[in-house]
Amino acid sequence: CKRGDDYQCHFVRGSELANTRMENVQEKLLQLSLEEERVQIHEVELSDWDRIPEIINDFVEEINDIGPNPFKDF
Repeated sequence: CKRGDDYQCHFVRGSELANTRMENVQEKLLQLSLEEERVQIHEVELSDWDRIPEIINDFVEEINDIGPNPFKDF
């Protein structure tokens, strides 16, 4: 659910919990010397479902710009 004036998340604390977990994952990535941008969370309203392909494509571009995991072949 997307926050705003008419915030009506059906999962009550779902978005808040997801954001907290995402912050924890990003912190761990930084501790591992990896880019925190490798994981993202986006809030999308039900009426904006058609934006999902654009969000995914933008994320794929960002990951391609970052490059492969430097520890992959260790």
